[in-house]
Order: sequence, then structure tokens, then C-alpha cells
Amino acid sequence: MTRMKTLCTALFAVFALAAAFSATQALALELPDVHVLSGETYPATGEGSLKGKEIGILETEIGEKLTSETVGVSAELTELSSLGPGALVFTNVVEPKSGSKCNTAGDPEGTVKLSGEYHVVVIKEVPLTPAILILFKELTVTCGSLKIKVRSPAVIALNGVTSGTDVTSYKLASKCSGKGKQELREYLNDEGKATKAQLTANFGLGFETACETVKEELTVTSSKMIDFLF
Repeated sequence: MTRMKTLCTALFAVFALAAAFSATQALALELPDVHVLSGETYPATGEGSLKGKEIGILETEIGEKLTSETVGVSAELTELSSLGPGALVFTNVVEPKSGSKCNTAGDPEGTVKLSGEYHVVVIKEVPLTPAILILFKELTVTCGSLKIKVRSPAVIALNGVTSGTDVTSYKLASKCSGKGKQELREYLNDEGKATKAQLTANFGLGFETACETVKEELTVTSSKMIDFLF
């Protein structure tokens, strides 16, 4: 009887462990990956740009802002992955109140460069919807005597892609849902939990929520055929 009881207890423990493992697996969210066409080699690079009057606007919730006349993006895929190095470059950047041109350290007058990392993420499971999470170290933008600090993260829309279909270009869209409020402010982590991602900026009064608007979709052209798997 004791042996039978011991055996039943052991079997119960095994079943409980299996159930816990299955539950954990069910909760996990498989994150997107990007890969090059079979037979191609890494790296694959992507580039795109837009130009126009105030094509890009960084604005805080209390109305402080910077404007730019060109927006450029570059990204690199070095292996099968959901992430890689990337950069956003804004030129003819101006702080409208003072009329001062702005730049980041080491860059020409009017040029603001955000160098960091991109992650392809999921923002909704049904239907499964990918987006781009942008991460970069806190940077300082100098506009005359004004120094503005900007912090990541930010989430922007990824358009023009279908999982399992090779493409040579894709589109990025960065919009605001209100003053200082990025349209996309959350993504799902690998556990499927909503995680906040809010761009912030400090124009001298402390960090405020901020939003980067780009007035048109920006098309990024890849050097090789790639596939977004999500």
C-alpha cells in the first residue's frame, strides 16, 4: 500500500510538472524574426528617406517641439534575428521658438542623429501585428543655448510586409494620437505581456512624454530580399 501511495505521488508530481510546463509554453509569445532569402548571405542593409517642409516633428505634451526637413533611416540585419543596429537622421532641424538650428554632438549644424538598435516586436496577437521598437541611449540636442535631452524607447508601425513573403522594401509610419502621445505606446514581450514604450524629452522643465510625427510613410529599401517571420 505504501509503495502504491509513493508511486501515485510520484506520478502526480510528474503530471503536475508537465502541466506547468505546458502552461508556461502556452503563455510564451514567439517573437518575430527577419532572415534573408535562402542562398543569400548576411548582412542585409536597409535605407530610406523623406524630404519636405516640417516632414518630421518632435513635440512634447506641453507643446515644446523641434522640426526637421528630412528624415532618414538606416538598418542592418547581421543574422537571423529580430534586432540589429539602426539609426534615424534628421536634417535641417530647428527649434521654432528661437529659430535656432539644432544638432547632436559631433554632427553638422542642423543634423540630429539617433543611433541605437531596432527590435521587430508584436503589438497585437489577433490579428498578429508587427511593429518596430526603437532603442537608443539618452542623447542631447543643442539648439543655440538650449540643450534638449531625449530618451527612448519608441514604437512605430511596420507596414507593407506579410509573414512568409520575401520583400525588398517595407514601410515605417510614426504618428501621434495627441500632443506628445505616440500612436503606439505598448508592445508584447516574450511572455505576451503588454510593455510600455514611451518617448520622452526634456526642454529644461523636466522630462515630458513626447511624440515623433513623420508626415508620410517612409519606405525602406533592402539590399537583399528579406522575410519577416511573425
